[in-house]
Amino acid sequence: MRIILVRHGLSEANISKFYSLEDTILHESGFSVLNNTRRNLEKYDIDEVYVSELKRSQQTAERLGYTDYIIDSRINELDFGEFKGKFFDDIRASEIEFIEKQKKDLFNLRYPGGESINDVIKRTSEFFEEKSRNNKNILCISHGMAIKSSLFWLLKDKENWERFWLENGSITVFRIEEDRKIIESVNLL
Repeated sequence: MRIILVRHGLSEANISKFYSLEDTILHESGFSVLNNTRRNLEKYDIDEVYVSELKRSQQTAERLGYTDYIIDSRINELDFGEFKGKFFDDIRASEIEFIEKQKKDLFNLRYPGGESINDVIKRTSEFFEEKSRNNKNILCISHGMAIKSSLFWLLKDKENWERFWLENGSITVFRIEEDRKIIESVNLL
């Protein structure tokens, strides 16, 4: 079985560099990448499609040709709490104390009114652990931090957290066989 993850297409927030809101939409400049993603997905026999609760993942599913999907909040993006809708540069300038704390405790520090990275790793791990027992090929259309967190469901070594970057529209694939979990590809475009 395979778990195939796709990061949502390029969004308005990605372009404008702000923390996304629940209703942030895709930007048309990223549609060509999603056309490539769609072609790359053709080689997989997909039994079920899961998307996050966030609009951009659902729009991505539909652009990829999947309209029959299941919404699951466990593959939502990290909840940035009070930072949602604010520009990255403004947060770096105004939330200096938070940024300094984050440098010291990246995984446990919760965003004000939101989650920590460990929270996302826990909820995505629960989702993938459950789905890995079903012996179905599943496609999950999700978000950068959620997909990055899923890598650590397998790796367990958070030391390399900052060494991964996932492009919008990229594909990451896990193969599960006889209780072995294998990273087959990361960031395929």
